Amino acid sequence: MILKGYILSMAYAMICLLLSFILYKLGLPKKYTRKVVHILVGFEWVILYHYMGAGVHFLAVCLIFLLILSIAYRGRLMPMISSEGDNAPGTVYYAVAMTGVAAIGCFIPEIMLPFGIGVMCTSVGDGLAGVVGQSITKYNPKVYANKTLFGTLTNLLASTFSAYAISKIYSLGLGLTECMAIGVLSLGLELITPFGLDNISVTWATAALAYSFMYFEYTQHYVLPIILTPLIIAFALSKRALTKDGIVAAILLDVAVSLAFGNEGFVVLCTFFLGSVIVDKIKKRHKKQGRNSDSSDRDCRNYMQVIANGMVAFVSAISYFVTGNAIFVIPFVASLAEAFADTVASGIGVFAKTAFDPFRWRKCAKGLSGGMSLEGTLASIVAACTVSAIAYAIGFVGFGVRELIIVAASAFFGAVFDSFLGSILQVKYKCEICGEITEREEHCHTPTVRYSGIPNIDNDVVNILSCAVASVLATCIVIFL
Repeated sequence: MILKGYILSMAYAMICLLLSFILYKLGLPKKYTRKVVHILVGFEWVILYHYMGAGVHFLAVCLIFLLILSIAYRGRLMPMISSEGDNAPGTVYYAVAMTGVAAIGCFIPEIMLPFGIGVMCTSVGDGLAGVVGQSITKYNPKVYANKTLFGTLTNLLASTFSAYAISKIYSLGLGLTECMAIGVLSLGLELITPFGLDNISVTWATAALAYSFMYFEYTQHYVLPIILTPLIIAFALSKRALTKDGIVAAILLDVAVSLAFGNEGFVVLCTFFLGSVIVDKIKKRHKKQGRNSDSSDRDCRNYMQVIANGMVAFVSAISYFVTGNAIFVIPFVASLAEAFADTVASGIGVFAKTAFDPFRWRKCAKGLSGGMSLEGTLASIVAACTVSAIAYAIGFVGFGVRELIIVAASAFFGAVFDSFLGSILQVKYKCEICGEITEREEHCHTPTVRYSGIPNIDNDVVNILSCAVASVLATCIVIFL
């Protein structure tokens, strides 16, 4: 039985390579011949699992393939399965992925069936996506980097169907919803994983998720952050919403929030993030058209801006995770509601005809910290209510109608307090060339001089303080009521 498995697995692999070589010699473009192997080689798992199960023999075959493909890569011996310019390191990564899970299977045999799902998501899902995406040239726009619409949809459908087929054939008990979640995770990781490493990330992650669905009931409580985080990262990268260090900080915040609050916390966090990205893009497009004054807003939010808006939420999540006390839900939601209210007020405020600084009782330039407008104020109220209402709608623990009202009101107060700090304490500068008041340390290509405010108290410090004030206020009111 074991010997038969060795013979059949080796023979099948040789047939796949031979077929790809013949098609290559017949003139089929390399982009298709490599996908032929990519798709067919996934079924190697069926042979290995049937004849060898979990154990050292499965691992031995994977190590043999890894050695052969590594030699072929180094010697550039298999042009029919290589990518342009890299001679198919992705093929080697595929073997690495299979070897890694096979090694785990020696100690945890139960991983081998979920491993089959991971292999099929990589081979069939990713493979068919490449074929379809490259074959359809009309009405097939790019959705992210070099990924096309139809290729992306094919990946999702093929990965979902593959997971469902494996589940049915081997009686794994996974429903269509769980298989679709696996498909979404496969899609997201395939989008954001660079350098061909998606052959590893997709295989391992989808196998792990399938295993979790099978053996851990609480996985459902974390399914949204698990499957949607890669897509959110892809969205942030495509919109240039965050710098690289900003993305790292955002991922750390996401992990903390998701571990503590699960799906509910992730939804609230995404409401703030996605809403803020949209508002920022609207604001920046308006600024590029030259209809409002200069400000210190950067093209992408960096790690300090993520910390400024997310620090209180991070601390609240960690506190809830450690203590389990539902009271920490209040500062978590309130801080994000305030941050969103402030972002929306600033973004919508640039469309106002005039801005007024009520704390210095004078008109000011639109977009300058401390300034307020009717449009921005109304938008701020709507934003605060939106985040609070979503927390209530999704059934956040301990979050009722009373908490909805208190958090929304506290968040709006925090946004007003943000304007107060921006007017009175935040440092501002004056351009000696054009005389404009700005928050930049450089204007008209010349260093500016301090005009008002306290040095080192910039917009990030103001954001942290206003989030903290809104959170403490909301928490105190809830406790005392």
